[in-house]
Order: sequence, then C-alpha cells, then structure tokens
Amino acid sequence: MAKRRIFSIDALKKKKYQSLELDPYYAELMGIPERILTVIMYGESGSGKSVFALKFAEYFANAFGKGFYNSHEEGANKTIQDRVNNFDINAKRLWIADCYSFEEMCDHIQRTYCKLIVIDSVKYMNFTIAQLKELRERFAKRHLTIVMVDFGSSKGSPASGKDLIHASDVKMYFKDGRVHSISRYLDKPIEKQLFTPQSIKKQPTLFD
Repeated sequence: MAKRRIFSIDALKKKKYQSLELDPYYAELMGIPERILTVIMYGESGSGKSVFALKFAEYFANAFGKGFYNSHEEGANKTIQDRVNNFDINAKRLWIADCYSFEEMCDHIQRTYCKLIVIDSVKYMNFTIAQLKELRERFAKRHLTIVMVDFGSSKGSPASGKDLIHASDVKMYFKDGRVHSISRYLDKPIEKQLFTPQSIKKQPTLFD
C-alpha cells in the first residue's frame, strides 16, 4: 500500500505518531520526539559533545534498542577505551565501530536491526546530505535515530556546513561546558550547564 501523503486538517489532528519517551534529563534538551529522529551535536574540541553523544548512545541502547557508534575521528583506539571506562559505559546493546564506511554502516544496520546510529564525526567520515537522505529512505521502516557529531566554533555554523544542520530535528551546540539546544519538539531553545571547565592542568569532570 502506498504511503498516504495528503491529509485533511481533521485527519492530521487524529494522526498517530510513534514517539521516543525520553527520560526527563534528555527530554529537557530534546523534547519528546518522533522515533524517526535526526540530531546534530557540534562544538569545539573538548566541549563535551563526544562524551554527551556516547552517554546518550548508552542511554538509548538500554531504553529503546541496539545502538551503533561509528568512531571516525578516533577510531577504536585507547582514547575511546578510556572514555568508555571513565564514564562507566556498559550498555550490552551498544557497539563501537572503527571507521566503518557508509556501506559497511548500512550493512550493519541491515543485519543487526539497529535503532540508533552515531557518526563521530561527520567531517572525518565525509558524511554528506545525500547519504543522510539515503539512510532515511533506505531504513524508513526501522524508525532510525541518527546522531551526527561535528566541529563548530560558533552557534549555527557546524564545520560540515548548513545542509546537515538544516536537516536535523534537534541542533545542539556545545561550548565551555554548556549546551544550547534548539529542537522542533520544544517551544523554545534551552541552555544547560553540563560541566564546569577547570584549569588546563586538570581534566574537566563531565556530567556530574
């Protein structure tokens, strides 16, 4: 049966959607989104975006289904291992991939029925708006959540350019231990302190 593409106002009001019932911590920053969700998390190095993405991936895997973290910037090296250990990442349904190509990633989604994909980072993977559209179309029935991690030194300007941020339902900018979130599922932007930056000689303590 072909997908219905036109609705009366009354039919639209009665249409049912499948939502991600996020816990209060994440709902404060994202709202209660649909299960088909695209998020971009961007900021400078050390801003907390990759740790936040990893912790969200763990939460998602425990709450909703299998997660896949495609690590391109760091691969599967010791820094990722340290992050997993330091932040007590233990989700049984979360996998870390060492620089999977786009086709390898799609094959993994097809074989394992993943519900979440994290790409860290889109710059290192050379991930494009065309590939994002293909993911959405290819796995439309999977209710896939896609999280893209990117660099960016100013709000609204990720290093990958405007296409990916414009295609995202949730846009999260990280700077100096704070996150500024704009979500289609929130009435207004929200800003939240995640951690307090410490001296250069000491490593910041994230998400106390």
